[in-house]
Amino acid sequence: MGASPVRESLYNRCLTRAALPIAVRTNGTANGTTVDLGVYGNDFRAVLFIVTAATITDGSHAITMQESDDGTTWRAVPATKRLGALPTIVAANDDAIFEFGYVVGTAQFVRLVATTSGATGGGEYGAVAVLAEASSTPVARA
Repeated sequence: MGASPVRESLYNRCLTRAALPIAVRTNGTANGTTVDLGVYGNDFRAVLFIVTAATITDGSHAITMQESDDGTTWRAVPATKRLGALPTIVAANDDAIFEFGYVVGTAQFVRLVATTSGATGGGEYGAVAVLAEASSTPVARA
């Protein structure tokens, strides 16, 4: 009758990681948490980022992605590896959720970068990374 429902569950195929700590951000740049695509030997090949905005008082909060081969030297993710639009969060986006993806190439690490400008009070938001398409199922968790 097909594969076991346990084996086919999202829990067994995905792993969630912090990508950008929830914080109130004002003018400046904040590098997100380094996400290791090889964590626990899983060798993930796709990432879905979910950015959640809380209260955005003012300013423009641009979210970009960077990738790295070594976790030290970072470069912008090319458009060919992005799925969906990278968001710029503004005051009209209170309580909004934004989703976009990363298609893994040869880089082992990825992170988000939040750049805020024109803010007095700023805005509160954060993000998680949902890692998927691992080299084996179920994914290893520790």
